[in-house]
Amino acid sequence: MSDLRTLRTYKLLKDALLELLSKNSFDIIRVNDICNLAMIHRTTFYSHFSDKYELLDYVIKDVENELLSGFNVSDYSSPKDFYTGLVMNLLNYLGSNKQFYKNVMKNNYSAVIMNIFHNSAITHISNIIEKEEKQNGRNEIPISVRAEFFSGAVTSILMWWLTSNSSISEEKLCNYIISLIFDAQD
Repeated sequence: MSDLRTLRTYKLLKDALLELLSKNSFDIIRVNDICNLAMIHRTTFYSHFSDKYELLDYVIKDVENELLSGFNVSDYSSPKDFYTGLVMNLLNYLGSNKQFYKNVMKNNYSAVIMNIFHNSAITHISNIIEKEEKQNGRNEIPISVRAEFFSGAVTSILMWWLTSNSSISEEKLCNYIISLIFDAQD
């Protein structure tokens, strides 16, 4: 995907889908709607993506890359510091775009988007837990169970924070999440 035209096409399609998601449910958005807003021909769309679900998957992965681009794993000396940095980075990103993501979640609290987001979180959390186990030894609770638990908890809290009128700051919410994760283990 190094061709400038391809990069431009992906950006236009991503921006169009995100704009549509902030106004409509993913279920009613059609490929034609995305193409019209992006000013891309349908044949161009289908030469890059098989359907809107594949585009959504790409968009979520691209947003994840944006989110994690400023996060350096080697900057942290302990798992608690690492998770604090990761959660704070996520909250700052969401907080700086809170109204947009609030609209997206309000219009798209559908199983499709939640499953893609949840599965993505599980993948990242599983990788982190595996690295921790290599350094600190095995845990009696399987990685898949811990990843599901943490992904579900953090995803649920973030969705609540985005869709509610909570006045909790990013920093305070981060502290709450980290306390729930680490203080519960003590």
